[in-house]
Amino acid sequence: MEATLQRLAAAPRMVPVRRSERLILRPWREADREPFAAMNADPEVMEFYPAALTRAESDALLDDLRLQAARRGFGVWAVQETATGELVGMMELWVPSWEAEFTPAVEIGWRFVRSSWGKGLALEAARSALAYAFDVLGLPYILSWTVPANVRSWRLMERLGLVRQGTFEHPRLPVGHALREHLLYRLDAPARVRAASAVAPGAIADDAPRAETAPPGPALPRVWIDGDGCPRVVKEIVWKAAHRGVIDVTMVANRPIVVPRSPRIHTVCVSQGMDVADDWLVAHAAADELVITADVPLAAELIARGVQVITPRGEWFTPANMGEKLSLRDYFTEARASGMLDGGGGPAPFDERAKRVFASGFDRWIASRNSPVSR
Repeated sequence: MEATLQRLAAAPRMVPVRRSERLILRPWREADREPFAAMNADPEVMEFYPAALTRAESDALLDDLRLQAARRGFGVWAVQETATGELVGMMELWVPSWEAEFTPAVEIGWRFVRSSWGKGLALEAARSALAYAFDVLGLPYILSWTVPANVRSWRLMERLGLVRQGTFEHPRLPVGHALREHLLYRLDAPARVRAASAVAPGAIADDAPRAETAPPGPALPRVWIDGDGCPRVVKEIVWKAAHRGVIDVTMVANRPIVVPRSPRIHTVCVSQGMDVADDWLVAHAAADELVITADVPLAAELIARGVQVITPRGEWFTPANMGEKLSLRDYFTEARASGMLDGGGGPAPFDERAKRVFASGFDRWIASRNSPVSR
């Protein structure tokens, strides 16, 4: 397992959207905070946890889930019911931070709202997660655990094919705690071909086996484009760099975007809705990667997470200028709303000079990454 986790960490992949008959397993969004907190505050849902969570604790947990998923390329999905569009739970493939005789390991776990119990939704989501764990991540086995009193949970483990291995004392709980003893379950990978590489970023994965491929090479510098408002000339500059083999680029938008065919150029089409693409980028762009966007609030969130951000005109957002940019943006928004501005006087047309400034800044960023491919 340790070697598998090292391989995955060397080339983290994007957390995919997965669809089953009634569910969508997807990355987390800002709009999920309230329903997530309500689930975590429900005493019935949290019966077999040390305590229900406050809103602040729930928000902190969600921040951690999104960060860890972005770093590892897998983690915890938000589970959304297709028919209603409502958040009904979470499904995890998680690497525990604590140590035990069976770690390092990947755990499958779940938490669902009370109103979804008894409908088979957890079983459906878990089957999809297991297929991803074995067919895409190439994990050799999966573990799961819960307290003996949580009969509903360990019976679900057994329905999924996991086999009880015994018990252990949870190291995060003090000796004598009523929930310290846990049952340990394990499921080995099915005897079928497993993929060692990721599903193409942005694709909706299915449950079909995939042919084995060679282990991935050194990871290329990763570039993300906020695709809805990016000028085509800027996209073409980035695409040329991808064709040269010096970057890996992903276009994120809420509509399908046509891109050149290349193993280093990918697209993600998120669902319609305010800030959905922004939330997706915040969840997936990692520190020192590059995002191309003119969206000031999005840039502020990314900068706070160590992501580098450049506008299509070649202007860099930095921690030093972010406050000023937000203040100017708020001023003009309020001025237009109050009628002080008539809505005119927008940005100048994208011209040859803007193209040159962007290309120069972009080339310097690539050079600073010192990619082995570009040496």
